Amino acid sequence: MTSYIRLAVAGMMLGSLAACASNPAAAPPTGAKRLQVTEIRTLLAQPVRFDNSITGGLSYSFAPDGTVGFSMRMLPAVRTGAWKIDGEQLCITVDSGSWECGALYRLGPAQYYFDLPGYDAAYNTLNCRP
Repeated sequence: MTSYIRLAVAGMMLGSLAACASNPAAAPPTGAKRLQVTEIRTLLAQPVRFDNSITGGLSYSFAPDGTVGFSMRMLPAVRTGAWKIDGEQLCITVDSGSWECGALYRLGPAQYYFDLPGYDAAYNTLNCRP
């Protein structure tokens, strides 16, 4: 995966697996509820978008068919990829890069925490909108 995407994503996450293996995941915020497989499937059964303004306009758009779009204000175009559920974790890949997986937590009615190893908790906090 190209290095500018890796730096741009610093939030939800698309670095190399080696980098993730060397840095443990940040602990989810207090009160976070880990979503089970059925809850993740229900959430992603309709088109949904996750945004994080901390990372400069980072946005992921998940479609029920297993595709995901990634955009960021500083990048010239929308990147495409895929999502899947592996065990109890949500996994994503963009631009045919490595799969990265993490637990998904609900923080509130429209706020989630994607627990990917190697990233600061503030960057893993995402706002959801259908």
